[in-house]
Amino acid sequence: MRVIEDLKKLGSSIVDLVFPVSCIVCGKDGSYLCEESKNKLTRLEFQQCLVCQQPAPFGKTHPQCVTRNSVDGALSALTHKNKHVHKVIEVFKYNFVSSLANPLSELIVKTINKQGLEGYFEDFIVVPIPLHRRRHNWRGFNQALLLAETLASKLGLKIDNRMVVRSKFTKPQVKLKADERKRNIENAFSLIGDVTNKKILLVDDVITSGSTANELAKLLKRAHASEVWIASAAHG
Repeated sequence: MRVIEDLKKLGSSIVDLVFPVSCIVCGKDGSYLCEESKNKLTRLEFQQCLVCQQPAPFGKTHPQCVTRNSVDGALSALTHKNKHVHKVIEVFKYNFVSSLANPLSELIVKTINKQGLEGYFEDFIVVPIPLHRRRHNWRGFNQALLLAETLASKLGLKIDNRMVVRSKFTKPQVKLKADERKRNIENAFSLIGDVTNKKILLVDDVITSGSTANELAKLLKRAHASEVWIASAAHG
């Protein structure tokens, strides 16, 4: 609901006026994530295949794993297992610190460039992982959309936040085991519009098991999308 979202933004702005903004990691005044702390956040050591979690060149799903996953490739900037990364994502996701979308998307762009994929995504459409309407109304915003908007801007790509909707209300994935996540997210999304021969770059704050991305990619591939990747701020 737009009113709730606006109130949360207003509340966040008032808090910023009363209490000085400080870095989540080091406490330095001026921003929620200072440049020095951003550069110290633990990068993902290597890009991983979403299925077997083993190193994968460019984050591309291994040929032997593609029958178990519809995502063509996954790119993540940081390891979510690091306490500072975990805290930054938590504040971004639950405290509506929208300004964190900018440094987090910068880190994703650096990861893409480091993998030598600067021009690979030029024909892709950026699509944020959608929230169900009930959860969006309760939270007031979708952190994946904030991240997707800034990432699309930096990459010069089109964004479509209405291509897919979350039509099934599900339990939070974070509280479930891997097999439970697959069952929980099954048939959770619905497609709006034609994606035939389109290339899609999904965006989310964190990839854990990859179940959500895979379920959404299955839907898109059944509708004849030609390629589906996912980019995230963190993995783990």
